[in-house]
Amino acid sequence: MTDWLEPLAHAEMAAGADRATARNRARLGLATVRGLLLDLLATGDRVGVDAAMEEFLRLYYPPSDGAADQRSGTT
Repeated sequence: MTDWLEPLAHAEMAAGADRATARNRARLGLATVRGLLLDLLATGDRVGVDAAMEEFLRLYYPPSDGAADQRSGTT
């Protein structure tokens, strides 16, 4: 766990998060990815797991400039 947690926390701090928030976000992201990998292994539902990961990324990294809306065709 720590092999992944520290680099992820460092990336969060580089983006402006304080150390405690960065570690919490890193753990949340890592736990989500691990859970989705387990889901994939248990169900084989690649389409569903990919869709859940895309949704998580939209929540975790919300667009700041409207670029995502332009890509999806919504405004």
